[in-house]
Amino acid sequence: MKLVWLLAALLLTALTIGGIMSATKGGDATSIVGDIVISALLGAGAVACWKRTSR
Repeated sequence: MKLVWLLAALLLTALTIGGIMSATKGGDATSIVGDIVISALLGAGAVACWKRTSR
């Protein structure tokens, strides 16, 4: 089961990094704010998965 949490943590971490990179590319303010919000949610999920993995 730890393998599943590890894979989920890696996926969410990669998606968080991709979202941050997308937000820094530029664009209109709405898409930047949306990218930051989604990245924050994905980051929170990644942190939770990493905590679950370290148990």
